[in-house]
Amino acid sequence: MACLDTNFLVELLRRNSRAEKKLEELTLRGETLTTTPLNACELFKGAYRTGKQIEETKKVRELLSHLDILDFSIPSCEVFGKIINSLRDKGDDVGEVDVLIACIVITHGEILVTNNVKHFSRISGLRLETF
Repeated sequence: MACLDTNFLVELLRRNSRAEKKLEELTLRGETLTTTPLNACELFKGAYRTGKQIEETKKVRELLSHLDILDFSIPSCEVFGKIINSLRDKGDDVGEVDVLIACIVITHGEILVTNNVKHFSRISGLRLETF
């Protein structure tokens, strides 16, 4: 399974050729495509920041309708507590939303498809794939 991060989903909405090629590759590999509730929140946040809320939120809903949304569970919460404190103990400031996304992905045993390697590569146990 491949969990699609916000930056990948935004590039799909923008019809970025690299993102579209990666989507085709994932589909050909037979990957189940997923995302997290937090990524969905970030997409809607962006859609409502535009001057075209009706059009943009419709695009977001359409895109999300093709993805499985991963559950945010108690095990994910526990992984979050462990990882966020480990990062803070090292003085590593990764945003909490990114850590929450990572914890959901880790708990589900998925790979995160993202270009945000700067943040996500610092999270132990998270498997990444770029586009």
